[in-house]
Amino acid sequence: MLVQDIMTKQVVAIDPNMPIGDVYALMQQRDIRHFPIVEDNSAGKSTLVGIVSDRDIRLVGSALPQAPKGVNLDDPVRKLMSSPVITTHPSDAVEESASLLRRKKIGAMPVVDEGELVGIVSAIDFLEALVRMTGVHRAASRLEVELSSYPNALADLNAAVANQGINTLSILSSQDDPASGTLVVALRVTTINIGNLANHLRSQGFNVVWPPEALAPDHSTIPSHTE
Repeated sequence: MLVQDIMTKQVVAIDPNMPIGDVYALMQQRDIRHFPIVEDNSAGKSTLVGIVSDRDIRLVGSALPQAPKGVNLDDPVRKLMSSPVITTHPSDAVEESASLLRRKKIGAMPVVDEGELVGIVSAIDFLEALVRMTGVHRAASRLEVELSSYPNALADLNAAVANQGINTLSILSSQDDPASGTLVVALRVTTINIGNLANHLRSQGFNVVWPPEALAPDHSTIPSHTE
């Protein structure tokens, strides 16, 4: 999945000279939390010069230590905007852009292609992408298996699941322990009889972490959304 698959394409951008109070009113009117800020350059093209969030604006005039000094609601938003802007590209992988957003501790990133603002992507968008990528929105059950580091371990697990007539919707790594050379993978599989599948995999020599062996029979008829 790429950023272009989850970004908001109809971006509301503002001018850096717009008064901060007007920006806040527009945020309330449009129910938008982040505004990219663009300015026309000498060639007449709009250039991304900053970004402002609702949190930035709410701090204006506050007595909190984080409040910007000497800034009021009548000032142009350029006095408050964050610049330079951390951006992403429409062809960037979702997980890489999400990692960048987390590292930088920001709530949204404008999407830029060849210098042009083409979208914006937020933390909520990344969360929704995670739901889609993991298959949580579909009827399925969760299975965790600890694998050793031999080359075909994951392929063998997939084959064992498929041999039971069950499809795997997603696979994620939930734990990586280099010291032990093992990897715990979380699968979402198209069965509600997860206990039966877990017991079958154990009989094939797989170390099933979830559901636990003592609980597996009780979980065999519980749908995934209750797990």
